[in-house]
Amino acid sequence: MKTKKEGIQIVLFDLGNVIICFDHMISARKAAEYCDKSAQEIYDIFFSSPLTESFDAGMIGEEEFFRGAKELLNLNGLNQDGFYNIWNDIFWENLGIKSLIRDIKEKYQKFIIISNVNKAHFKYIWDKFPIVREADELILSYEVGFLKPDSRIYNIAVEKSGFSPSNIFYTDDREDLIKAAARLNFKAHLFYSINDISNCLFVSN
Repeated sequence: MKTKKEGIQIVLFDLGNVIICFDHMISARKAAEYCDKSAQEIYDIFFSSPLTESFDAGMIGEEEFFRGAKELLNLNGLNQDGFYNIWNDIFWENLGIKSLIRDIKEKYQKFIIISNVNKAHFKYIWDKFPIVREADELILSYEVGFLKPDSRIYNIAVEKSGFSPSNIFYTDDREDLIKAAARLNFKAHLFYSINDISNCLFVSN
């Protein structure tokens, strides 16, 4: 039998490479068929660009993002629907995550997802991976207008949780984001594996 760890009331998970895994190189290789750049060049100039950050922050819509991507990458012969088919088809569910999330929901006050994610990606994930619907709250960068590690997105998590940061366990696959949350007094732990997170959250009796 599992019991929850003392002092933790809320569990806050990143989405990408925690609940749902992804690989941007999948879409980069496909996009390379429609432009004069290699998959690696596309990856290097596109996936951490101001354009993608603006999309993740909800500052631009899907049409504007496509136009910007087409110009930045010099895409030819690819319409908007085709682009988003390539853009979105990069995800798979982390094996074993369903069981962990269901244990969390049984033992803890709230399970919350916090993610730097754009509208197109999240709609695709919501439709294809029902496990994300288990979250009691969703804090999505494109909806709130802030990207991690901006303290304002973490403050939204605190408000939605109803508890102080010291009562919130947070895991993410990026060390810089974990450090930012730790500075705000979250119980922040870098994501290594599902088994590791389970050991952080549960005591076996």
